[in-house]
Amino acid sequence: FGKKQKRNHSGLDATFIGRSACLKRLQITLKDFRRLCILKGVYPREPRGRTPSKKKGQVYYHIKDVRALSHEPLLVKFREFRAFMKKLRKA
Repeated sequence: FGKKQKRNHSGLDATFIGRSACLKRLQITLKDFRRLCILKGVYPREPRGRTPSKKKGQVYYHIKDVRALSHEPLLVKFREFRAFMKKLRKA
C-alpha cells in the first residue's frame, strides 16, 4: 500500500491558496494585500486541472508567491503604519 499521503501535501492544495487564506496567513487587510501584490508583481493564477464550475469567482495565488510576500520588509512597514494609525485614532 505505501505511506498515506498527508493532507495538502500534493495536488492543487499544495501549490495554490485562496485569497482569504492568503490574508489570514499574512495577517493583513485586503487593501494592503492588493497594494503589496501590485508593488511586488504578484498576480492571481488559474490552477491547471481545476474545473471552471468549481468555486466560481475564487481567486488563487501560488503558495511560493505568498511565502515570498511573508518575508517582505514592506509587510512590516504596513503593520507598523496600521498600529500607528490605531494609536493616533485613540489619542
